[in-house]
Amino acid sequence: MSADAAEIAVKQAAEQLTIIKKICERDVDVLRHLRTADDALTDPMQPTNAVQKAYEEVDAAKSLAQSPVPEFLVLQGVIRAEREVEGARRSPMTADFGHLRSVLRAEALGPASRVAVRDALRLQDEALAWLKVQQLIADHLRAIAEISNQTLRASEQ
Repeated sequence: MSADAAEIAVKQAAEQLTIIKKICERDVDVLRHLRTADDALTDPMQPTNAVQKAYEEVDAAKSLAQSPVPEFLVLQGVIRAEREVEGARRSPMTADFGHLRSVLRAEALGPASRVAVRDALRLQDEALAWLKVQQLIADHLRAIAEISNQTLRASEQ
């Protein structure tokens, strides 16, 4: 393989990394919104405000989760959580905050967290693969330098 082909491969990998980065950022943003919704539901003293804040955060997570290449289980869980919180919006004074948080955690936060962990593990695997490539490149450069030095020494004699 020539250096030009290697350069093209690295550029393609960089473009792919940009796409992966956007997906990871989306997944982390969905998780952040869901955690904020869960935090909002810890204040049963102001049920109307808590339920409204939770609904807004779940809705924001839903709009992010629907972006290109959505994670099915995350989107499904967010929709379930949205339905529960939407039901609580109708009567916030009688809302069961424990149940709402349980649904939010089990149906939405759990899958979203697993997706974020999966993303991180994939990136770690990718980093290890690139470290191996880096070592191979270093070995190749060493071999090229040795051959070049031997050829130059031979031409000087």
